[in-house]
Amino acid sequence: MINIPEDPHKAVAAAGAAAPAWAAVPLAAKAQALAAVAEALESERTELVDLADAETKLGAARLNGELTRTTFQLRLLADEVLAGHFLDVRIDEADPQWPTGARPDLRRYRTAIGPVLVFAASNFPFAFSVAGGDTASAWAAGCPVVVKAHPGHPRLSRRTAAVVQRALTSAGAPDGVFCLIEGQQAGIEALRHPDLRAAAFTGSQRGGLALARVAAERPEPIPFYGELGSVNPVVVTAAAADARGADIAKGYVASLTQGAGQFCTNPGLLFAPAGNDILDEIARLFDEAAPHRCSANGSPTATSTARSGWQDAPAYAAWCGPTMRPPQGHVCLP
Repeated sequence: MINIPEDPHKAVAAAGAAAPAWAAVPLAAKAQALAAVAEALESERTELVDLADAETKLGAARLNGELTRTTFQLRLLADEVLAGHFLDVRIDEADPQWPTGARPDLRRYRTAIGPVLVFAASNFPFAFSVAGGDTASAWAAGCPVVVKAHPGHPRLSRRTAAVVQRALTSAGAPDGVFCLIEGQQAGIEALRHPDLRAAAFTGSQRGGLALARVAAERPEPIPFYGELGSVNPVVVTAAAADARGADIAKGYVASLTQGAGQFCTNPGLLFAPAGNDILDEIARLFDEAAPHRCSANGSPTATSTARSGWQDAPAYAAWCGPTMRPPQGHVCLP
């Protein structure tokens, strides 16, 4: 089990206290810690994937692949830590004969900035979540991490956090290098904590912009690294629709339903020429597609929502003429 602090301020304060010690840990020891987390996740693969599927309904094949990506990221960053190139070390030795005057010994390198807050994503419960790429890269840079769990897979988040904490402790990492918090308000309060030095977010545009504003409005603003969502519009020209309309419809539906509609490349808006049957073909393919189950918390997946939308309101796409602007009386809906 993992202890989740009720007060997010304590989590950030603990990370701040651990920051100097973690930054000073030798590169080889940091790399060993990242590799230990990867090994620990692999050893719990069956349980973690089963738990992830129970909460997200993304399927064992997809989740196993994503967990492999997650452990690969950890090992890749461990190798980068060992190489040390990310430190960007520059050494200019003293030169008393320097033409513009004697030059002193000058040295420069990058240092860890301190505690980082990571907001876990919903659509990638491993690779962009508790032990995902943002977390691993912050550790690799020498920064303690506080992860705000996503409510879409709480049990998986807690179990993953327990595995991570055990691995870090076994590898000799200082207390406070990792902590999990839960709740929207807890995330906002942690983001405002004066000891926090940076934050990372993967998710919606609305949520990301709101958090970026919090980070910018602090007495001391901090970097906010956000990967924000998009409707990913698709424009089909009249020539393309005539030449390969069926293939475009097939590809569109395949992309929209990939991973239960949870990939960031999901095309949410289609512009198609009026008078073409491409939208009818898309609706037919949706009708043939097997519906995805709802997630464990009762909310439908993006695929099932989109499928319902195509059945109930074909205006999910925009009917556009030669000017590629929707004609009067039609709407563009994501």
